[in-house]
Amino acid sequence: MANEVPKTMDAAGWMALPIGLMWSASFLCTMYGTERPFLSMLSTVLAIISIYMLYKQLTNYYRLYPSVSWLHILRLSFVTCLLAGLLTDMVQYAYFLWLDNGRLLSILGTSLQNEEYREAWKKMMPEVDLNEMQKLVQSMTVRDIVLQLAFYNVILALPASLLAALPVRKPVKK
Repeated sequence: MANEVPKTMDAAGWMALPIGLMWSASFLCTMYGTERPFLSMLSTVLAIISIYMLYKQLTNYYRLYPSVSWLHILRLSFVTCLLAGLLTDMVQYAYFLWLDNGRLLSILGTSLQNEEYREAWKKMMPEVDLNEMQKLVQSMTVRDIVLQLAFYNVILALPASLLAALPVRKPVKK
């Protein structure tokens, strides 16, 4: 049957690849954007374009399979974002394992030594001991960093999938 709705995981799998690649590129731009403001801006632009790209994919899917419900579209969007996050996790792991060489931890350590930065932290979170936090940051392993980022990616999957799925509407019959 030509118009049979594919399984959610099958559809999400092919939809997640370009989204995950854009998120991975956005991550890499963020990592190198500390010295290059243009890369930092490109990181934000890639993240926004990825949500628009997911919206277009969902709209095309809805056009192909008009019998599915909007909740199906939301579930498809969420699973797509989770899979894209997995791809991004793999890129993040590779980055920290082979490319970073402690660069991120060095930047964080330097930031925590900056007096203005320390004052801002004290105002935001007075109960946190910044010296302990600096020791904690310096002792993080690649595994610790990637686990934190993976958790962050899972948390971001829901709002990203909602942003992409909310504007999807049933196609207008002509």
